[in-house]
Amino acid sequence: MKINHLVLASTSSHRRALLNQVGISHRAMAPDVDEELIQADNPKALAESRSVAKGLSLAYDGETFIAIAADQVLDFQGRSYGKAEDREEAADRLRAFAGHSHVLRSAYCLVLYTAAGSQLLKSRVENAKMTMRPLSEAEIEAYLDTKEWEGCAGGYRYENRGMNLFGEIEGDMSTVIGLSLPALLDDLRDLGINVLLNPEGPWEYQDEEIG
Repeated sequence: MKINHLVLASTSSHRRALLNQVGISHRAMAPDVDEELIQADNPKALAESRSVAKGLSLAYDGETFIAIAADQVLDFQGRSYGKAEDREEAADRLRAFAGHSHVLRSAYCLVLYTAAGSQLLKSRVENAKMTMRPLSEAEIEAYLDTKEWEGCAGGYRYENRGMNLFGEIEGDMSTVIGLSLPALLDDLRDLGINVLLNPEGPWEYQDEEIG
């Protein structure tokens, strides 16, 4: 079976940039799902459930393709945190996280789309442990002034000025941003998609059980 192209089930410019960074040629399609309606027992399960829902929500475009869908949830003491609704909520989160560690649960899935329908091929959750240093109120307000907290899980963007908030991290930078590239590239190779050897496709799909 030929895979004609890859699709990122997201409108996130940050995830698109990650794929471009490692040479994953792709198209982008907006997922048709209200992720706020999805609930789960814990942050890891929530991130995974949301990524799978996004991956299975696309419309078949007439050519066989594999969709890449992702979601990220901040796990602080077992509680899930998504995007802050306003500045006040973002401030409350930074005050709570300061001086403590939390975990970013970055989930993604791969879904095969053919004329026969869609099939979930792989679902994975990668983790990054983030240790935020103690912060003064002035530092919190200064960071909020950057507006980087808007639209970000937990209320910060580590790869930009948010790095000033942290003392230590454990995990791959792409996992922190929201899509684990080392794991994704490995899973794509398992399916016969080696973007280093063949950046544009089509690719010969390896029909095997990968978990």
